[in-house]
Amino acid sequence: MTKKGTDSWTYAFVRALGAFCSRLPLDKALVLGVFASRFAFYFSKRRRVAYAELKSAFGSRYSPAQRRRIIREHFAHIGQTVIEMMRFPKLSRQFIEDYVSIHHVERFYEAIGEKKGVILLTAHFGNWELLQIISGVLGKPIHVLARDQKHNRLNVFLNQLRESHGSVAISRGMGIRDLLRALRRQELIGVVGDQDAGKCEGVIIPFFGRKTTVPVGAFELARRTGSPVLPCFIVRLASGRHEIFVEEPFRVAPEGDQNFEREARQFIGKSEHFIEKFPSQWLWASKRWKHSWTKRLLILSDGKPGHVKQSEALAFQMKSVTAQYGRPGMEYPTETLEVYFKSRWHKMLFPFFATAFIPWAQGKLHWLRHFFKKETYQALYNASADFVISCGASLTPLNLCLARECRAKSIVLMKPSFPFNLFDYDLAVIPAHDKGIMPTEAFRTLLTPSLKDQEAFEESAQKIQAHLRNRKQVRLAVFLGGPTRRYRMDLEDIQKLMEILEILSGSFGDYLLTTSRRTPEAATRFLKNGKPHFKGCQMLVIHSEDKRPEVVPGMMALADILIVTEDSISMISEAVSAGKKVIVLSLGTQGLPRKHERFREILARESAVVVAELKDLEQKVIHIDQHVRPRAIFEQESEALRRRLQEIL
Repeated sequence: MTKKGTDSWTYAFVRALGAFCSRLPLDKALVLGVFASRFAFYFSKRRRVAYAELKSAFGSRYSPAQRRRIIREHFAHIGQTVIEMMRFPKLSRQFIEDYVSIHHVERFYEAIGEKKGVILLTAHFGNWELLQIISGVLGKPIHVLARDQKHNRLNVFLNQLRESHGSVAISRGMGIRDLLRALRRQELIGVVGDQDAGKCEGVIIPFFGRKTTVPVGAFELARRTGSPVLPCFIVRLASGRHEIFVEEPFRVAPEGDQNFEREARQFIGKSEHFIEKFPSQWLWASKRWKHSWTKRLLILSDGKPGHVKQSEALAFQMKSVTAQYGRPGMEYPTETLEVYFKSRWHKMLFPFFATAFIPWAQGKLHWLRHFFKKETYQALYNASADFVISCGASLTPLNLCLARECRAKSIVLMKPSFPFNLFDYDLAVIPAHDKGIMPTEAFRTLLTPSLKDQEAFEESAQKIQAHLRNRKQVRLAVFLGGPTRRYRMDLEDIQKLMEILEILSGSFGDYLLTTSRRTPEAATRFLKNGKPHFKGCQMLVIHSEDKRPEVVPGMMALADILIVTEDSISMISEAVSAGKKVIVLSLGTQGLPRKHERFREILARESAVVVAELKDLEQKVIHIDQHVRPRAIFEQESEALRRRLQEIL
């Protein structure tokens, strides 16, 4: 159907609805509005927006069942508001006496008595459209700033309803001049001041804990005319009754701060008060935080340090975006949630369950209690975020469930396993060595995301250098991994490695060495017992005994050459990202996964690393400049990823 045809049908339907509702008794007309709202609730996608916004604003104050009840009541409230608007032409002073009570009405008349015009400021709360009708019936018509509808004939009809008792509907844009003229004629104007002010307008302040834009046009008009700003809020009661609260007026000094942040904070504070008391009567389905300078990050952790580091590195990249739309003030509250399944079997079964559950996850997270330990389930149940970040296949289904619950953006690192590689993500950061079917929004990288914070590296170096006998003598840092699945390391190879390192220390330079959580116990025992004999080892860190976070970055900052065993893709990426010369040491006997081999081959082809075996390790250390020509791979990929993140922010 054409736009013109849609406009005609919409206008005809609304006009007929208005005529029908005007002929019904008020109570029956309101019942019709509630009935229609029930129908709309089950077919409108807006209920999902409202649910997520309600959870974001109030956190765990309400259970999912209570949120759904509030949203149903909200839809019923909107249905009744529409019915009441259709009946505007027949409202009378008797209606006000019977159905409306006004608190502090004297403030209203005192403001009028100042003869400077009055700016009535309200929120999308209660039946805000009814406020100007009541004022008109009381003999004080208002010039109201109204948002234009996309259907022209419908827009004209709605404005006719607004103007049925003497008020004047004014469109945005050039209509501001009409408001200014009305104030100078000592008349009343009405403005709704809680809506999104857009990308570039208004002032940025917190609204229910999230920084967003708030319009300040009402305060600018008050500054230019000296008119008082009178906040008013209308609350729906039972049986079609309403209660109006007239608050203390705001006074805006002509020479005051022209960004109006103080006044906007005061008004938003009052709005929050009424919304908290009557949550079903605010316009939750309007995507109020579409332009927000607060991005809440939720990192899901499977307990694997490499995966957590990658997620934290990506979060760090996001935090480097300090402004949007040219306006500074971005903030990124971050929570890391440790995920523990009840058992290995629950972990295996969850992906099968999640495949069918994800589309219906919002409001139904109580099902997760069957798969996760109590502490994890409770944290998941209460979680609210704008971005859900995870690394590792086991967390991908949960990532999608939480993103659905909160209407958050989903970011995954590493290729999701089938069937989740067929799902849509806002961003999937997948290394080039991963093969197979990729998600639509795949961002391919040579390296896995790693944190490169030079200041933090130097700070970590300072913390550990106190334990060294001569920092200037340190040339090598060795990062020893361990077995994974079919991949094995022999104690004899560890012993041979230490012999080579001791030989190098005599002619090349001393070394630092750390194990990982996967290093075999026999190897760690050998290293601990042999420490007195390793003359070139200025520091030996056994991971199971010393988990200081500064060890790895400090070692990378102090050494010139980093030797990393081939089993850890994340550690190799971190070493290359540090901008040092990297040797990937082939130390295992068998079973290295093919993707590890592809990763190693790609980096070697780019001259970002050199691959060595024990038999040629000494020569490759000595002649490393012939094999490795560091390129700005990390900086290039980081900048490309940063641009991509800025797009989705």
